[in-house]
This record gives sequence, structure tokens and C-alpha cells, in this order.
Amino acid sequence: MKISKYKLAALFLIVISSLGVLLFMQFQIVERDIQKNQTMMESSIAGILSDLYDIMMFNADLAKFTNQFRGTGTFEFTNDSNPSDSLQIILKNGLDEVMSLNYPDLDYKVDGFISGEYGCIIHRTHRSELPRVDMLKETDNHMCFCMVLNNTLDISMTYTNKDEVLIGDSAGILRASFLVIVVIVSSFWYTIYTIRKQRKLSDLKRDFINNLTHEFKTPIFSISLAAKSIRESGERNETSKMESYADIISNESRRLQGQVDKILQMAMLDTGNLNMDKKKIDLHELIKNVSDGFKMIIEQNEGVIEMKLEAQKHEILADETHLSNSLFNLIDNAQKYSDEPPRIEIATENDAAGIILTIKDHGIGIDKTTQKFIYDQFYRAQKGDVHNVKGFGLGLSYVKRIVELHHGYIKLNSEPGKGSEFKIYLPFTK
Repeated sequence: MKISKYKLAALFLIVISSLGVLLFMQFQIVERDIQKNQTMMESSIAGILSDLYDIMMFNADLAKFTNQFRGTGTFEFTNDSNPSDSLQIILKNGLDEVMSLNYPDLDYKVDGFISGEYGCIIHRTHRSELPRVDMLKETDNHMCFCMVLNNTLDISMTYTNKDEVLIGDSAGILRASFLVIVVIVSSFWYTIYTIRKQRKLSDLKRDFINNLTHEFKTPIFSISLAAKSIRESGERNETSKMESYADIISNESRRLQGQVDKILQMAMLDTGNLNMDKKKIDLHELIKNVSDGFKMIIEQNEGVIEMKLEAQKHEILADETHLSNSLFNLIDNAQKYSDEPPRIEIATENDAAGIILTIKDHGIGIDKTTQKFIYDQFYRAQKGDVHNVKGFGLGLSYVKRIVELHHGYIKLNSEPGKGSEFKIYLPFTK
């Protein structure tokens, strides 16, 4: 799967535009819902005051305290206040009763006007000399008790937390909108992540196929050439030439078989069908045997393998074949990834429960970014052309799996230009 940066940008714009449209639509819905609830709340005050009027119509205490008042005055209280005036207490208790049945979440404030003279402020306009009276007269939430009282009692009521309640009523829609946005953004992120991952896998697959083709073509060509030389040779009795051709065929066949075996081993590891034939082996002896196989190529490259096998206890329970392959891969990498004549150091030491094997080279090293991927299958650190260093990118992945199957671990310490150091811990018995 391949997708260009322009397609990603277009996809991003589509998602952002869709979110913008979604947010606009949700805002319109919430705004209409708030306006509807606001209209209902504002119209509800008249009903609440009407219910209060019905409750107070036959309240003898209200009539008594109002009739006892002399002069004119104003007052105010809220649902959270604790008035000490008996008249205000009666009004507040009546409002609390009505509010608890209809709008228990709303807070309110009451402004009142009281006078010892009969006639409400609507009918007695000459009382406007009091500043608060004009405010009461102009409000739509005004009610007077002049029909049930001998004196004057006017009140107006307003909600003090209307906006909070309106937003709270729309919280469900807002939460749903936020959840939808989170889901869309998460889905978009996961899509991009999957595309990038698939692109990486596609690149790895392409590189693997290229290297597979290259690795197989070389020995096949050598075998074909040797076979052709044998067929076309007029001097079939020349033993030295026959032996040389036979050696080429034999070596290249083993090389080809080794590459096939390596791929099959990784396939077996992936399917979990790899059986470990563990037995007691001498790790020092195994290291020497594997290292001996590199003597010729190391000497040809004017390199050296230095050994410091200092572990006092070096017998472990392990699968000799797979551990040999792992050591081979590590030493092979050490000599391949060196610009200078390879200098490889192999050391061992003991800890309380096992042995630590160190393989160090002084080659090109591995940068921090590449170190994150070196144990991934098919991944190969690039150095110039893809075929500068041969391989499938299976070696270190195979080594790590084999070490883990021995209940050990592998660590890497490397810097570009300074070489790489692999430390492998293997327990004595597990």
C-alpha cells in the first residue's frame, strides 16, 4: 500500500472539514435547544408566581404581616438566603415549595415592594419616587397581591443561574458531540498509523525479495558455471580441475542450503513449531568451533579475532545447533559491517546464575534510530546500495528469538563509527 503525502494532506483536509461541518451542525442544534429552553424558563416564571399567588391567597399570616406594615419599603432575597423578616420567610417558603416541584435546579432572586397603603405599583404610579419601584414595574416577571390584601405587596422574580442550567440541559448533546469527535480523530490517527505500518512492511517485503533473489542467484550462477565447465572441458581426466569444480559446486550448494535453512528456521519460529534439543554443552568449545570457521575470511581481510574467555563455569544447558547458528550470525555481522580490517573481540564472564557472552567489533556501528528496528524480521541497516552487505535481515531476529528460548536476553551498545557490542546472557540450567 503506497500513499503519497498529497493524498494524506487531502485526507486530512477532508477529515477536518467533516469535523467542522459536524461541529457547526451540533452548535446549531445546541443553540436551538438552549433558545427553546430559555423561552420555556422565562414563561415559566409567570406560572410559578401564579402558583405562589394561589398558595398565598388564603394565607392568614401573609395578610397579617402585610397589614401590620407602615410606610413604604423594598426588600430582596434569594433561594440561598435566610431572611429574618416574617413576611419574607412566608414568601420564600411558598416559592421553595413551588420550585421544588417544577425547577429544583434553578436558583432565583426576588425583589419586593411593600406599602401600608392599598394599591399596587402598577395602579399607583405616584410611588415611582422609590428607585427600585421602577425596576419592578418594568419587569415581565412582576406580580401584585392587591386582589387578596388590604395593603400593597408587589414582587418580581428572576433566575440567577439560568445560563448554567441551560448549558447543563444540553450537556448530553455536547458530550455526544465530543465523543463523536474523539472517535473520528482516533479513527483518522489509527488509519494513518496503519497506512504507515503497511508502507513499512511493503518496503521490507520488497527489500527481502530483492535480497533473496540476489543471494540465490549468486550460488546458482556459480554452480551453473562449474557444471558448464565440466561439460565443456575436453580434458576430463585432469583431476585438479575436476576437484576445483567439484569444490565450487559443493560450497555453493551448502551456501544455498544454508540460506534456505535460515528462512525455514524463521518460519518455524513464527509458527512455534521449533523444538529445542537442549543438552549440556561447553560454551567455550562452541565459541572456538564457530570462530574457526571465520579464520580464512578474517585473515583474507587482514583482520583478527581476539578471545578473552574468562568464565570459570562455562557449561550450559542449550541447543547446540541453534546456539551455533546464533554465534555465527553475530560474528558474521561483526566482520561484514567493518570498513577497516575487522577486529572482533569475544569474551565471557560469569554471574551468579549464568554466563555473559560479549561479541564486540570496531566497525561502522549502528545509530540510535536503527537500533530500534534491528531485531525486526527482514530489517537491514542500509549502508549505500542495498547489496553492499548481503543478507535477508533475518539474522538478529533469529538470534534474539533463540536467546529468549534459552531464557536469556541480548543487549546492544553501539555508536556510529565506534562499532557495536552485543551482550548475551544465558543461564546455566533452564
